[in-house]
Amino acid sequence: MMDELDEHILDLLKKDSRCPFVDIAEQLKVSEGTIRSRVRRMTDEGIIKGFTIKTSSRNVKAMVEIRIDVNTSTEEVASNMANQEGVIEVYEVTGDQDIIAIVDVETSQQLNDIIENVRRNDNILSTRTRLILKEHFGAD
Repeated sequence: MMDELDEHILDLLKKDSRCPFVDIAEQLKVSEGTIRSRVRRMTDEGIIKGFTIKTSSRNVKAMVEIRIDVNTSTEEVASNMANQEGVIEVYEVTGDQDIIAIVDVETSQQLNDIIENVRRNDNILSTRTRLILKEHFGAD
């Protein structure tokens, strides 16, 4: 069960997953031990699934939108997409498209290979690719 302190801890870790617990404790006016035990509990309970970093793009970054056949498992297609080299995030979404994958590769040929691999699946109705020109991350 999460409370307001847990929410604040998560907000700070989302902005900087490497933020030292002592700094979080200072900002939230609690002890470092409290932060450490809260993070451990949230990790054990599966609330925190991992820690990650944001990096600059390798060279070609794109959003690939995928529309699938109605009788197809969205989760299965998304999982297969997530396992491809160069795919860094996959989302199941609502709207005209069913899946959005964020791809970060070194060349446009690698991007094209990923798209062609997706299109080989008979259950894929269409794809739409949008190149990412510039990224903006939330402020601290």
